[in-house]
Amino acid sequence: MCCFGVIVRVLMKLFPKKFLWVMFMEENEQRDYLQGLAVEADSHQRRAQDIQNQMQALQMAEMEMEKTSEALKNLKGNQATMFSLGSGMFIGGELKSVDKILVNVGANTMMEMDVEGALKFIEDRKKEISDAKEDLIKGMQALAARLKDIDNEARRIMGSRGPGSAGIGGA
Repeated sequence: MCCFGVIVRVLMKLFPKKFLWVMFMEENEQRDYLQGLAVEADSHQRRAQDIQNQMQALQMAEMEMEKTSEALKNLKGNQATMFSLGSGMFIGGELKSVDKILVNVGANTMMEMDVEGALKFIEDRKKEISDAKEDLIKGMQALAARLKDIDNEARRIMGSRGPGSAGIGGA
């Protein structure tokens, strides 16, 4: 190994951040490294899209819970109403009593609750959703920071190659 190779290895150990030693890479190593950065960026962008989808699902669940909460607060006995049969089908009926409500508490397990208990259950679920949204936001911020780092690193490498150098695909 030549003296230059030894120096590069020492620098890599002293400065583990890749952008500090990347200027010592050969052009084909830089191209390979840039391609690796592009793959990593693409992976992070797909994860960011997944997070956005999860965020939308949580927001929809939150809105549905808010509607359910309002409906529970407005329940009255001896009231004509429509009951869902599922699949967008309803049947008319009369609500005789609002003393007990069946609540799906998870894994299709039903539990009988009074209105106040059901409202508390909804509030607890809304808190869980809020916490999950905060975690997703933190994850999105971390992805955005890493994508920015990747962009800066790629720009530095491209800048160090000088004018007229071939791009990632080579020339």
